[in-house]
Amino acid sequence: MAIVRLPPMPAPLRALRPAWVGAAARLPHGGTTLHQPPVLWVEADAAACRAAWPALQPDAALPGHLKAEGVRVRPLDGPLEPALRARAVPVDAMAVDAEGRLIDPLDGLADLRAGRVRVPDADAFGARPELFVDVPALASELGVRLEPELVEILTHDAGQVLRADRDALREGLTRLLVGRRPSGALQLLARTGILHFALPEVAALIDFHKSSRFHHKDVWAHTRQVVMQAVPVPRIRWAALLHDVAKVHTRSYAPGRKVHFFRHDELGAYMVEGIAARLRFPAPLAERVHALVLHHLRANLFDGSWSDAAIRRFDQEMGPLLDDLLALSRADVTSKRPGRRREAMYTLHRLKTRILEVRALDAARRPVVPKGLGTAIIRDLGVAPGPRVGDLRRVCEQAVRAGDLGADPAVEACVAYLRAHLADQGALRDAG
Repeated sequence: MAIVRLPPMPAPLRALRPAWVGAAARLPHGGTTLHQPPVLWVEADAAACRAAWPALQPDAALPGHLKAEGVRVRPLDGPLEPALRARAVPVDAMAVDAEGRLIDPLDGLADLRAGRVRVPDADAFGARPELFVDVPALASELGVRLEPELVEILTHDAGQVLRADRDALREGLTRLLVGRRPSGALQLLARTGILHFALPEVAALIDFHKSSRFHHKDVWAHTRQVVMQAVPVPRIRWAALLHDVAKVHTRSYAPGRKVHFFRHDELGAYMVEGIAARLRFPAPLAERVHALVLHHLRANLFDGSWSDAAIRRFDQEMGPLLDDLLALSRADVTSKRPGRRREAMYTLHRLKTRILEVRALDAARRPVVPKGLGTAIIRDLGVAPGPRVGDLRRVCEQAVRAGDLGADPAVEACVAYLRAHLADQGALRDAG
């Protein structure tokens, strides 16, 4: 999902004084593309919202929120402006109402135009500890650097992030990952110490390579580059962040100064389970990130020599994970040698091409009429077993390919078609 302009205000909620808030409100004023559902605040309670728009359902990702048609709704049960002021960060306290008017109690538009993120009241961090991640996330989204004074506050009280609501913490980290500068924002989390409290498994990657007696790549730098290169979709960027977390625990050495990380994919998936539970990932996100980390090495095993059967097996095993897995594999190519990068990208492209070729081959071979049609022809149409049954099956196949019978017809539909076909043939013979 990539939203470059706001969708229309949901008509059922217009009477409840709705307003787009945060990233959605920034979008018409020079903000960046949204990669998460736009957020709508409503000056009514949840019951009134659901009465006005029955499609709204509780949002499993954020308690206290509702969701419908790709829009996240927060019922305020009170006036909008005090709730905006409580956000504390001017550039994040902007709203746009149903008429398109900007509501900006902290003068966030000036900060947006100046390319800065401020927190005028330093005490806000105590009241809203999720700001320890939200502020770096805003810097990532807008592609700006934080002022040294603000970085000092983040560093001095980094441990306060442990007091943050887990859902709010996860959402802030997700915004950071899908932002414009996730690599720099992750470095900021590391430099301030916030990362060590919020994601200690990831923080363990920092300078890990320096503890090796033999050379291997800087896993922390590699991880940040993979995140930056990944498509800005939450599940893929989370997988990019976590795909190598188990390397810290699986490093081994072989003769010839070789360094290995055997089974870091399996252990990494196991570690993802703990991270997802701690940060209360919604089940679909947890399952997809777990699967991507578990299988992130699979596509790299392709060397061009796989048989059609091996391609077919890989495609079936990956199933709906395939496109995300290939996207992660492309992002995981970080070699500094251009030739090596081109070779790796071509290999992944060739893998996808082979998958599509085998799918097309299988589709061409797949019967277009249902199983049991021959038996039904004999039983229901009174045709004697023999070549005539095959002829009638082919009549159905031609009808399906011509679009006269529809795709994947049922046996009953085929029999009805053939009965009409035989009747027409009989009429033509009588006329002759």
